Amino acid sequence: MKRYIIYQTLSLALLAFMAAGCDNTDYSNKPPFDNGAYLDVAKTKDIANVTFKRTLTEVPKVFTVLLTYPAKQDVKVDFAVDPSLTGNYNARMDTDYPTLDPKHYKLSASSVVIPAGEAQSKPVTITFTGLDALPLDASYLVPLTVTGVSGGIGTLDGSKTICYIVKKSSAITTAANLRDNYMEVPGFDKGSPTADVVNNMTQLTYEAIIWVNSFDYGSLPGGALPDISTIMGIEQYILLRIGDASYPRQQLQFAGPRYEWKFPKADKSKSLMPKTWYHVALTWNLATQTIVFYVDGQEQSRSEEFAKPGEPVALNLGMQERGKDFMFKIGHSYGEPEDYTRQLDGNICEVRVWNVARTQEEIYKNMYDVDPHTPGLCAYWKFDEGEGDKVIDRTGNGNDAVAHKSPLVWPDGIEVPKKNETK
Repeated sequence: MKRYIIYQTLSLALLAFMAAGCDNTDYSNKPPFDNGAYLDVAKTKDIANVTFKRTLTEVPKVFTVLLTYPAKQDVKVDFAVDPSLTGNYNARMDTDYPTLDPKHYKLSASSVVIPAGEAQSKPVTITFTGLDALPLDASYLVPLTVTGVSGGIGTLDGSKTICYIVKKSSAITTAANLRDNYMEVPGFDKGSPTADVVNNMTQLTYEAIIWVNSFDYGSLPGGALPDISTIMGIEQYILLRIGDASYPRQQLQFAGPRYEWKFPKADKSKSLMPKTWYHVALTWNLATQTIVFYVDGQEQSRSEEFAKPGEPVALNLGMQERGKDFMFKIGHSYGEPEDYTRQLDGNICEVRVWNVARTQEEIYKNMYDVDPHTPGLCAYWKFDEGEGDKVIDRTGNGNDAVAHKSPLVWPDGIEVPKKNETK
């Protein structure tokens, strides 16, 4: 609805402009539609989630004020939090959020001046503060709106108000977006002293929490859609991914240790959904020849014969050579991300590598958090930094993950629902 209003406003403006070509008015110095002030953060939607982890005490958010087009004179724009708008929001969205107490937010300014000939103000910050005093998982509303504009200029009503929904969540609230990026692990390079922790493995567990925006992002030569969304691992060796050629594009797949061996069989009923949070896990046990997929802690697929007698040998994840295609990566497996052929178009967090085959009970219990010193945990990237291009290995083994290119994107408003909580 919000996008429709914006489009409708622009359409009316265009119609006015087209109509202007049929009269004798000189529009060279006067646009055919009225000027208006609005907030950049409300340009496409009037809701912004401020969801944060329990350890934070302050969260700043930046916005600017825009004009539809530059004015000939300086324009002063006033703005404020208007609690009277809370009722309108709750009625529209069928919610009952209370307004956040003013002691928990502060504006760096209550007005801005947009200079003549310009259409954008300097940045303003609203800082949500004292957040440690808020109860867990309670939502509060902060309706910030334009309250006055000088020079006879009005407002673009559909975009003059942003409703911040403030919530201290007990869930995971931070993840990285790897749409055009991926993570490398320099410590897994061949010959690195910190790589030994993931070599000579006769058991393995991969775990990750993922949210896939699209399973067909990008294109191949000739315009074909890509078949694979990579989660993590090493191409043609031991790779956890989604989709494949002649395979459901939304189904989990394990490829390796021999690249021609793939598990499980194609099955559309096992497809994942886009724009949905999943915890996915893969366990591999050389001695028992057992490989199992778990989705949200529940067994999805199992095989108890994945190789010929005597194959494969123990796994060595720390074997890649820097700059080669066949490296351990998170979010990509082959070529450059600019190829957009095997990219994870989505968010990721809680990535783990174990040298044991975790049980279903262990996986289910610890989907959203685990003690980084748990025996068998070789590498653990929580992705809860929220900034920067490096993700710390929480095990203390020193195998930090580094973004292939800067900047690494950290989306706002992340909240991973817990699916292992009892009602």
